[in-house]
Amino acid sequence: LAARGNLTESILALEAAVQKDPTDAAAWHQLGLRQQENERETLAIAALLKAVETNPKELNAWLALAVSYTNENCRVDAYDALQSWIENSDQYSGVKNTVSGGQGRSAQERHEYVTGLFLEAARTNPGENLDPDVQIALGVLFNVSEEYEKAVDCFRAALNLRPDDYMLWNKYGATLANSHNTTAAIEAYFNALNINPSYIRARYNLAIACINLGQHREAAEHLLSALALQNAGDAARGLMVGSTSKTPQSDGGVGGMSQNVWETLKMTMYMLGRSDLAQRCETSRDLDAFRDEFDF
Repeated sequence: LAARGNLTESILALEAAVQKDPTDAAAWHQLGLRQQENERETLAIAALLKAVETNPKELNAWLALAVSYTNENCRVDAYDALQSWIENSDQYSGVKNTVSGGQGRSAQERHEYVTGLFLEAARTNPGENLDPDVQIALGVLFNVSEEYEKAVDCFRAALNLRPDDYMLWNKYGATLANSHNTTAAIEAYFNALNINPSYIRARYNLAIACINLGQHREAAEHLLSALALQNAGDAARGLMVGSTSKTPQSDGGVGGMSQNVWETLKMTMYMLGRSDLAQRCETSRDLDAFRDEFDF
């Protein structure tokens, strides 16, 4: 379902799977990834933690957890997750014996130590044997330290091996955006959406890039499309949607839709001189109020 771009049904299926078997670490991992796509970071972290608690050898769940923690600005937690990836890897656990300095106490020392672990892991598989997961981890670490050119190189190297990985295209785009290469970032987001049109996070990031270029109407339509996707998903799950429900969700949304996306849409409406619609982003939050004005 996820491969066909049906995010809502894939989340429903995975939720059913972990209810049936709470010890299924792979299902928890996939549920966490789908919640990342859905711009629901809190739910993603909860699912990914269940994955690694159930099976610490679910390595890519550690990597996804580091991404979520980085997005939430929980840097030390991100370092812990990445170190756990190394420690639980049969292939790379030995690199700890070759990296000096220990973990350190400050955030900077932790960053340097964990980065050293992954640089050493990369050295063990150079050239044609390059490991895309190691490159992704380094990309995350270089993003945290604002070494964006290095991060871009790491994600590009991983994409050479995984050209159909839409979540990786989004990471690459976000890094290009951080390095102020907005035009290239937009191209990367479109690549992600071409592979998976229901990828809400990439659509949200695309909207931010459009705002940075002054393309406010296009940004609004991407934000509204993201909200419409989330709204449809919540309707499928039986949550109340529309103007009358203000049931807080665990990610801070109202009516099941992301608070962050609504806040960005409100700002965009003000930029377009539509204070009337900006108010709708705070009060009714009814998508139908925007359909006559915007194409989504």
